Amino acid sequence: MKSSQSFLLFLLGCFILNDKVSSFVINTPSSASRLLVTISSKLSSTTTTTTTTTLFSTTTTTTTTEKENEEDDSTIKNMEAAWRWIRKPLLSIGGKGAKTSHGNSLRQLLDAHTCVKVKVNSQNIGTLEEVFETLKELAVETGASKDVELLQIRQSENMIMFGQPGTLNLIQKGEYPPLTKKQQREMEEEEEEDVDN
Repeated sequence: MKSSQSFLLFLLGCFILNDKVSSFVINTPSSASRLLVTISSKLSSTTTTTTTTTLFSTTTTTTTTEKENEEDDSTIKNMEAAWRWIRKPLLSIGGKGAKTSHGNSLRQLLDAHTCVKVKVNSQNIGTLEEVFETLKELAVETGASKDVELLQIRQSENMIMFGQPGTLNLIQKGEYPPLTKKQQREMEEEEEEDVDN
């Protein structure tokens, strides 16, 4: 049951990430062994994706052009890669809320890193969206760019991923996270093979 719930949260997070969810419905019949989730996502004026997930299977019906679908899939994959690249939160907000020192720390962390995860350890200080806005304001007050980006919020983990200005664009293009040394070597080898042929 837990792996199914994790999958559903991941699936929902992917759709929310793109701000394109038009409806989200959870139906739980009297039998708790079956969980049905339907997500309808409006990708453009002519594109609709409906995903229905039960505890045991997933069916997706998509009406779209291939190009739009590929772009959407790559954006989701790129965002997931960026999330996994940042292994742990570097800043933590407790029950007393965000202070100026948190804003200053966030500014310094963003200066040193492209992306920063922030863990929120209390539900009492507002929604994660409100915490993002508060931290952003505090960081701007201490000298950060006013264009600090909200890259992703994961409700299930109580985490927010902040980015330097322009990071979201880099993620969408697939330019962030940077390639590992192994990936760089593989690309160089492929380029050498192409030149030889």
